[in-house]
Amino acid sequence: MIYVLFMPFQYNLTKLIVPLNWLFALFPISFILGNLIINLHIVLIVIIGCIYLNKKKVKLSEKYPILIFFIFCVILIISSFYNQANIEKSFLFLRVFIFYYIALLLLKEKEFNFEIVFTIFSIIVIIISFDLIFQYFTGYNIIGLESQVIGASSFFYDESVAGSFLQSFGFFSIYKIFIKFEKKTTKNEIIKSLLISIISIGIFVSSQRMPMIIWILFLTFYGMVFYKSKLKCILFSYIILSFFIISFSSTLEQKRYFSFFENAKAIFDRSIMVYKTNKDKKKLEEVKIDLKEQSLLFFTAGDFVKGSGHANLFGNAMFIWEKNKFLGIGYKNFYIKCAEYKLLRCSTHPHNYYLDILVTGGLLGLMVLIIYLFFITLRSLQYLKIYYNNKERKNFNQLFILLINFLIIFFPFKSSGSFFSTANITYTMIILILLNSYIDKKFFKKLN
Repeated sequence: MIYVLFMPFQYNLTKLIVPLNWLFALFPISFILGNLIINLHIVLIVIIGCIYLNKKKVKLSEKYPILIFFIFCVILIISSFYNQANIEKSFLFLRVFIFYYIALLLLKEKEFNFEIVFTIFSIIVIIISFDLIFQYFTGYNIIGLESQVIGASSFFYDESVAGSFLQSFGFFSIYKIFIKFEKKTTKNEIIKSLLISIISIGIFVSSQRMPMIIWILFLTFYGMVFYKSKLKCILFSYIILSFFIISFSSTLEQKRYFSFFENAKAIFDRSIMVYKTNKDKKKLEEVKIDLKEQSLLFFTAGDFVKGSGHANLFGNAMFIWEKNKFLGIGYKNFYIKCAEYKLLRCSTHPHNYYLDILVTGGLLGLMVLIIYLFFITLRSLQYLKIYYNNKERKNFNQLFILLINFLIIFFPFKSSGSFFSTANITYTMIILILLNSYIDKKFFKKLN
């Protein structure tokens, strides 16, 4: 085991539980501070976790998730070796697996306080939401930072990720809002609706369209599942959101969101168009020769607004994958391959998780991941039924919130950052770690 390396250390184990809980709960702060802090955060949890687990003989009762994910990591390394691309970086990706493994062992021992984690996540989300709204009206946030991107950016300054941050961690706040103001009074119903609307408005003013659409879609789904207790407040929060949009947003901002829907209808066709053009070398060369022709074919004023060029990246990804079907092109190698094939509008990643994984690890990598996702989804649904039948209301609600976050992460029809970026893969692991703890047989036995 990994933690055997730390056997020489002798500590009062109980004193390590508190810092481990706070380290996990304060992860959102690291996302604000950047990739270096996220990696240091992971290292601290792994080291302290190894020291804590040193004298404990912990076994995973559900070994399949960790095994399947390990196989996925190995495929990335093999693909990188095969393509002679970023081999060292592909090995470094194993830090994610180690973090996943150590955190799961800790969670199986019930050493993490879920209420602390959910509460701290929620508080940070509400603070960022208020800060985004404040910056939207004043031009600067509560510490004086001015947004360097389209829309409000809060503490993220020159990165257009604040909306994604709220969408990612927002459902923890939704859970806490309904728990905190559970008693059905008029005052509580108003407070719940206001707090939900504040998160929604925060996402809206960030001007990130996809997080806004995903947030509304899954928030509505959440309300429909709990239609007796939650749907009314969620619908009322939409009224508040609509009032804000009509009263305080510009016509240009509203058009940006409407253009998103227009683009969604045509993006598949445009992706195919790019893919076919890439396969036709003569036509691709003609486009390159005449920049005006390139603009007309790929990026007319209307098409550029529609999807911000994502269709071009999707088409490039399909073309690159077709030439590297089984094992893919290796870890973080998309831009190099795109440039090698002399395609138009290259980027570091395809802007879609499934295309990113397909291009990186090929069909083999994607198939292993889909098996993993299917297993997690199936077990989550099984345990939701178990918790419901056993009237474990708290565990049912928490598992459902985590399942929603899981479904949002792997929602196939969305543009996104790179699956393998430090922030995205760490957030994914956080959700999977928490989710796995609720679908473990040992965890369930401890509840009874």
